[in-house]
Amino acid sequence: MRRTMTHRLRSLPAAFCLLSVVGGRWINSSRLSTHLENDQRAAAKERWEAVRGGVKLQLAGEHLRAGRIDDAEKALNEAMAMMPSDAEAFLLAARIRLEQGQLGEARQAIALAVALKPEDPEVHYLAGEIARRQEDLPSAFEHYANAAQLAPQTAAYLLAEADVLVAMNRPFDALELIQPRLIDFDPNVSLRSRAARVCRIVGLREPAVAYCRDAVRISTQDPKLQVELAAVLHWAGRDEEAIRILEPLIDGAEAPADGTESDAVAIQPSTLLLLADAYLDQARPVHAMRILRRAMKESQDDLTPWRLFARAATAAGDLEAAAESLEHIAAKGAMTAETWLLSSYVALRRGKPNDSREASARAIQAKPDLAAAHFLNGEAAEVEGDVSAARAAYERALRIDPDFEIAATRLDMLSLRAEAASDSTGTCHDGVTGTEP
Repeated sequence: MRRTMTHRLRSLPAAFCLLSVVGGRWINSSRLSTHLENDQRAAAKERWEAVRGGVKLQLAGEHLRAGRIDDAEKALNEAMAMMPSDAEAFLLAARIRLEQGQLGEARQAIALAVALKPEDPEVHYLAGEIARRQEDLPSAFEHYANAAQLAPQTAAYLLAEADVLVAMNRPFDALELIQPRLIDFDPNVSLRSRAARVCRIVGLREPAVAYCRDAVRISTQDPKLQVELAAVLHWAGRDEEAIRILEPLIDGAEAPADGTESDAVAIQPSTLLLLADAYLDQARPVHAMRILRRAMKESQDDLTPWRLFARAATAAGDLEAAAESLEHIAAKGAMTAETWLLSSYVALRRGKPNDSREASARAIQAKPDLAAAHFLNGEAAEVEGDVSAARAAYERALRIDPDFEIAATRLDMLSLRAEAASDSTGTCHDGVTGTEP
């Protein structure tokens, strides 16, 4: 019987001999072969689409880096049509939308990238950047922290995390975050500069100086870092050290003819103003005037050097130069309460009490609680012989600042003069002429 069955099977056509069981059903093997071939073709097509999509994605990235945003978007759309669930595509989409200023769409794209690739630190970093642009600081901090945790040796992620802590008014937390990691990033200048700036925010002078010195140690030839150290030293009250750093930078540098910044960084107007301010704090106004003349020449639209020059010239006793600087500021319509105050002082010392009274009145108008302006107004009134106005001005100055000793002294002197005048004319202090009893 078995032999007969075997014979019958051998006699069946080949197409019906090869059978398989799939899902509990008998199927024709030729259909299975066709199914497998279709799967293989689909897989091959998918791989090919992924390759083409990757090329398009790379092209989109190149367009974005070159600033060709429209071309980048077109190439990205083509890539996403071939690979609709690729995290890198959504990451690039977020970058393009961020470049276009479309923050809402950028955030949607980066959320999809995070969902598809949650272990990618760059995805979290960009998510943090987008959240920060939207002023969602807690979310930005969370993403930056994730990026820093996933890639602990990437300084940029640590810096971003610290920066957002400062933005959240948590500078001490930022400092605690940076300080223990400095040993892990010994050659990193940015972390040390950032630590110094945070120290300035919280008022830690010596640590700020130390961190800046460390940054200069790492990059000894960087004039920007030397200027930054000088600024920290000046802020810390160590002006002599600041001057020793800035003088050779400024005296040994010349602005390049083409106006580029790289060679002229040490002689930017802000650097000149820094040195001038340090000179003034060291009671060296003539040196400050020399530097400020250069700043006034190199930055004619900025009136800050002119204001500082007027102060330096006044301290040096060069009242004509001070008056000229103040007139320039007034002509530009840029007088402030402080410059009006300085103008009042200069006019009074130049023998122009009427101009002094007018200038001090303008200072008071701009800043009513400026005690020095009331005092100068009184001093000018006293020079003009208006004793009652002088007395009233001194009294106003003392009401604003009870410790204004020179105003109290002038007020006492006016009282003594009035008593002396009363005694010499036989008039009582209450203004009634005295008679013999």
